[in-house]
Amino acid sequence: MGEGKSVESQAVYYRFRDTSGRTHIVDSLDSVPQAARLQAQRIEYQAQPAASLLSLPRTLSTWQTFGLGFSAALLVTFLFRRLPGTMRLALRFGVIGAVVVLLVGAYLGWMRRASGLSSSALASPTAVIDDAKDAVAKMNARMAAEQAEIKEAEQAK
Repeated sequence: MGEGKSVESQAVYYRFRDTSGRTHIVDSLDSVPQAARLQAQRIEYQAQPAASLLSLPRTLSTWQTFGLGFSAALLVTFLFRRLPGTMRLALRFGVIGAVVVLLVGAYLGWMRRASGLSSSALASPTAVIDDAKDAVAKMNARMAAEQAEIKEAEQAK
């Protein structure tokens, strides 16, 4: 196929009422009688690309992502080994925990920037969860609107 939109990405229907008041939905303007074409409503359904925060953006390959994670683990291990032995164990874990939290925040921020949801360098898991909730709410609203149109079309028969 060329550079235009594919057939799967968009569906076009036409809704019209005949002389007896019945509603019809057809997939071509040619199927609408000539007398009803001016009042026919064009209905478009466009497939939206599936956005998932669970899939990695295409900017990094799987090996690059693995390398970043492995490097972060090495950094944490290095920091843990380099801390003086006289520091208490709790303080050591606190410092390492802070580094881990910063690395996780940077990774989540990178994911949100790569998906176009934010421009912030750091993000919290709560922000990612809120993004997921917003996506679910939008999907539910879209499905409810489609169901309402289908129900309206069935009732009009």
